[in-house]
Amino acid sequence: MNQMTWQNITSLIAHRIKQVVGLYLWVLVPMWLMYFLNTTLLFGLWNRFGIVPRSLDLGSLIGIVASWTMHGSFAHLLGNSLVLIQVLFLFGLFERRAYRTILILIVASGFMTWGLGSPFSIHIGASGLAFAMLGFMIGGAVFAKRWGYLLACIIMGTGYWLTIKQGLIPQDGISFAGHFGGLCAGLLLGANSKHDYPKVSYR
Repeated sequence: MNQMTWQNITSLIAHRIKQVVGLYLWVLVPMWLMYFLNTTLLFGLWNRFGIVPRSLDLGSLIGIVASWTMHGSFAHLLGNSLVLIQVLFLFGLFERRAYRTILILIVASGFMTWGLGSPFSIHIGASGLAFAMLGFMIGGAVFAKRWGYLLACIIMGTGYWLTIKQGLIPQDGISFAGHFGGLCAGLLLGANSKHDYPKVSYR
């Protein structure tokens, strides 16, 4: 392997690590900032803009694009953050258009939750986005045959498969529509994703 190739590889790795850090700032900082603003200055009012399924009022429409910044408790925020720290790391490494893709996943998972949720319920939290990102990687690995996401799914291991399984079991106080809708949106978008690298040939 010549020097130029090594330079290209190290440059790509440095760029992707920088992208990982950027994604942490771009996703996690607004989540934590809005949580503390909501609990100190806004008196919980921010969470009223969660997704209300099939409602066309302004609050619900805001929720479609912003519910990932709304959390009902510190434990809720921390749980979603721990998952996203790991998923964002893999996403930042393997997705060239990571920022644009995450924006699309936020909106797509929000609309899926809006369409699938139970009437008169309200949906908040970043778990829908986390499931959408997991679905995107799985869809990219299985259907688009992207080697990076195949590797990511292997790295995720059984822990993430258990997370998905548990998240898809209907439970009181847990947004099944957010989890299932996010996963479906991610699978669909990941299956149709494109990239600049050769696809894997599965035999």
